[in-house]
Formats: sequence, structure tokens, C-alpha cells
Amino acid sequence: MSTTLQFLPSLSANLGILQLNNPASLNALTLEMIRSMTPILKQWQQTGVRATLMVGAPCEKNGKVKPAFCAGGDVKKVYLAGIGKEDKSLTADFFREEYQLNHMIATQAPRFPQVSIWDGVVMGGGVGLSVHGKYRVATEKTIFAMPETKIGLFPDVGGTWWIPRLKLYSQWKSGLVGGVGNYLAL
Repeated sequence: MSTTLQFLPSLSANLGILQLNNPASLNALTLEMIRSMTPILKQWQQTGVRATLMVGAPCEKNGKVKPAFCAGGDVKKVYLAGIGKEDKSLTADFFREEYQLNHMIATQAPRFPQVSIWDGVVMGGGVGLSVHGKYRVATEKTIFAMPETKIGLFPDVGGTWWIPRLKLYSQWKSGLVGGVGNYLAL
């Protein structure tokens, strides 16, 4: 099992806590984080853990502490691998293993819900880690984005499935069909 200090799992009674801990890059998701998270989640699903809580470590910049859930994948490292300045296999491995982890989260048994606290930046790969879980709690400091759509790429991490299903609390409470996601692409 691979481990990294960029990902800090812990247990509190029957709650598994997954803390993304890469504050220098707003908790950007690395292959090492993915490889550490996957076996932990598998292990917890098979034991007495009842739910998971996913949070991001706060980030300090210029003496100020700012919240950040996850700024997406470590695009710089993936880019450098893609142009041959890092191990070329990193690019394929990163996306394959990230999408497999997203699928594992999306298909978890209902008895094993995941709660993600969206506080601060939530982008790309961070969306994938959290949007497929059962619950997401967005704070007033949440900045949500799928930046790949700005350059003409399709929204990955299952975005074409979940974007039209996102609802504002008021829409959910009143039972409206559709959601805010219907307007994100406009």
C-alpha cells in the first residue's frame, strides 16, 4: 500500500476521515494521494466504518489561512509527464486511477455514505472525489469550477452525468425537477 503525507486518513469511532493535505497547491490531487486513498477506502468499506468525511487542509499564503478542498488534479505534473519531462506513464496512470477511484466512490454501498465539506476551492479532480459521494456541504467560501470546459474539453469525472442533476437547496426543498447544473454550460 502506497502512503503519502499529502493524504491523511484517520478514524474517529465509526467515521473514516479523509484529509487532503497538499496545501502548497490548494490540495491538488496527486497520483500518490490517489494510490493512498484507494486501498484505505476499500479497507474501510469491508470493516466497521459507517461513513467517510472528506475535507481539505487549510492553506496559508502571505500569512493568511484560506480554506481549500481540492484544486483539481496536479495538472503541472501531468503536463510535464505528457511532454516527456517526467515519467510518461504518469499521465495515463493518473487519469485511469483517478477515474477508478471516482467510480469506487460513486458505487459505494448506501450503508457507507461519504460526506464532503466543500470549503474554499473545489475544482476538477476535487469535484470528482466528492460529487459522487452521498452528501456535499458547500460553505459560503466555496469556489466551484470545472475549468477544462473553458478550453473546450468535456467535463470529466462524470460531469456530463452530474452537472444537470445539481440542485440549489431551494430547488431541492421545493421538489423542482432539474437543477442549477442545467445552466452551468450557458
